[in-house]
Amino acid sequence: MKKPMIVVLRGKPTSGKSTAWHNLRKKKELKEWIFVDNASIKEMYDNLPNEERKKLGNNSLFEILKITMKTRRNILIEEMSEATLMKHIERWIIKYNYKIVTFQFEVSRKTAYKRDIQRTKDKWHPFMGKKLVNDLHDYHEEKFDKNGILVDCNKLGKKAVVKFILGKIK
Repeated sequence: MKKPMIVVLRGKPTSGKSTAWHNLRKKKELKEWIFVDNASIKEMYDNLPNEERKKLGNNSLFEILKITMKTRRNILIEEMSEATLMKHIERWIIKYNYKIVTFQFEVSRKTAYKRDIQRTKDKWHPFMGKKLVNDLHDYHEEKFDKNGILVDCNKLGKKAVVKFILGKIK
């Protein structure tokens, strides 16, 4: 039996993580996978102060992952680092023999500014503005996963990103 995977999509805002996550969900090759929507989990706590929201969101995610790993199915999530997963649920990752594969999404600030403006047409995407985009890019540059597989969304379009990820996880 093949070792199950936790595939993580992480990186800068507006880099295409959510788009890739949604497009991968549609792929027949991944029909048996479990897609854990980390953004929706965090959203459940939106009315709480930031630190409490973050703590409850992460704790909920970790509990969901522990339960889900018992199925030994492949899992795909957004916005989490391998280090954080290992810090909080290493025991279960080892117990159920999971391999973690991280895709590190990259996008230029110039493209991020354009996408920020474009995606405000969707009700669920608030406008961030240049300052927040810059702050988040700085944050993600500090947290860049050098061991992750680079997904350069300056060069790859939506379909190419999905094809690239599918090729790497086969």
